[in-house]
Amino acid sequence: YGAKIGVLGLNGSGKSSLLRIIAGIDKEFQGDVVSDLGYSVGYLEQEPQLDKTKTVKEIVEEGVKDVVALLKEFEAINEKFADPEVLEDPDKMDKLITRQGEVQEKLDAVNAWELDHKLERAMDALRCPPPDAKVEHLSGGEKRRVALCRLLLQTPDVLLLDEPTNHLD
Repeated sequence: YGAKIGVLGLNGSGKSSLLRIIAGIDKEFQGDVVSDLGYSVGYLEQEPQLDKTKTVKEIVEEGVKDVVALLKEFEAINEKFADPEVLEDPDKMDKLITRQGEVQEKLDAVNAWELDHKLERAMDALRCPPPDAKVEHLSGGEKRRVALCRLLLQTPDVLLLDEPTNHLD
């Protein structure tokens, strides 16, 4: 709980390979990786690969994609309430109301209504570039902070950072 462990070694000694094995990215190696079931692992590589066509906010939102998907589903459900087919069919209306309640419960459980504020706070804490900035225009350090923000929002149980201070400008 809260332990910080460093892996030290000379260049080329396999530090990054070890982290990639622990993260489950590299699968071809001799030996075994043993961990408790149910632990999630987050991994920030030395050079994060980000979609250059996206904005900072779009990348950061990937860290909470399940919540974003629920919000989109909730919005789609609400739009269906205006559909004449639904309005005229009590069975469809009942199913829609039931699904709306299920989605609302999930959204309430994760405090999804505060998502924008949570994203703003996370981006501000890591000094990320403006939310509308395109990834293709970011420096190496800015990309790394955006990738770290996305990763932290995923709240992994184990966080692996490969050379975390590289390119932090």
